[in-house]
Amino acid sequence: QERNAPWRLFYRKEIFAPWHDPRLDPISTNLIFQQVVRGVKFGEYRCDSNNELASLTAQQYFVERGMHVDMEKMTSMIPLCIPDTALAAPGGSLERWASLAAQCFKKVFSSDTEDVDAQFVKEDVVMFGKMKWPLLFSRFYEAYKFSGPSLPKNDVIIAVNWTGVYIVDDQEHVLLECSFPEISAVSNAKIGKSQSQSFTLATVKGDEYTFSSSSGEDICELVTFFLEGLRRRSKWVVSMLDYSSPGEESSFLSFKHGDLIMLEGEDNGETIMNSGWCSGVCVRTGQRGDFPSECVYILPTYSKPGPDIMAMFSNQTEEAQERLITTTQAAVEEEEPASDQPHTLEQYSQHFFKPPPRRTLSRALSKTAIKRKDTGFVWAFTKEPISQALLSRVVPDKDL
Repeated sequence: QERNAPWRLFYRKEIFAPWHDPRLDPISTNLIFQQVVRGVKFGEYRCDSNNELASLTAQQYFVERGMHVDMEKMTSMIPLCIPDTALAAPGGSLERWASLAAQCFKKVFSSDTEDVDAQFVKEDVVMFGKMKWPLLFSRFYEAYKFSGPSLPKNDVIIAVNWTGVYIVDDQEHVLLECSFPEISAVSNAKIGKSQSQSFTLATVKGDEYTFSSSSGEDICELVTFFLEGLRRRSKWVVSMLDYSSPGEESSFLSFKHGDLIMLEGEDNGETIMNSGWCSGVCVRTGQRGDFPSECVYILPTYSKPGPDIMAMFSNQTEEAQERLITTTQAAVEEEEPASDQPHTLEQYSQHFFKPPPRRTLSRALSKTAIKRKDTGFVWAFTKEPISQALLSRVVPDKDL
């Protein structure tokens, strides 16, 4: 019986998308909430202060017990929420932690929050985990840097998460951090006739880092997916050249190279990709108006970029400027309307699964084979256990 198995299977959130919204999927939010509180308990996720631990405990109490605080029940929850190291520390008694959690509970859940429900609290905890531990919600890849600006080490680990790309060493010391607004382009290529791949990351400043990695294609696809998704949703663009309106009475917006422009209304990066014109407000002058899309670069960000990001555009080389202009123009030219057709497992299997085994004449003529389409064979349900890899990319690797 599986219920008596000596193991447990946990669904885990590996990486957040930059635009992740916990309100959209209550089921996944519940799973991530359980992952966060369990991770805090067993030391996978570490809080910076006792108040953070107590606040998380108060939120978990609310989810399980509701608005009424019972100190006996609160005390019984402490061993389930607080890490053993914190309980073993001086002054880490159950009663002290229960008192601290109760104080946080009163601060967070006052009489003004009577309409707050458990699902809202779970969403808040999920967002806390996303913001607090971006590096722990990353996808990691081993790599070797063989060109680009100097780093303390060349054998590195590339960590991709919702904030950007981190280059870390085997001790998880951050050697380089590139937020998505700092990244202008990524690309990958195969190295010679070998199976090795290279991954190149270009920054707004004009720096280029090239790494060799067996996962170069995967890294490029993931970073490109995040960059394109952010650009489509972005409300911020940077002017790449000076532009003057035809006249004072004109509705066109005037700006200078390096000006930050906030898009107005429902306009976003996708609007610029689909149209030659857009409207916005120049942050420097406060003026609003229309402007041509080829004059700006779409910043891949959800929030207003800080002065450090904007300073990079002021110190750009001409080559770096041309690269950014090309990036926007390419996005406008290649933009296609999104398909309304949902993805199916059948389509996925056709692209990524190994081909089905050839059938004998007797199998091909069987009633089952006649009724079943060939395209569905590679993903059809069966009670027989999987004995070989289905993904075509891992079939050549005997170790997998």
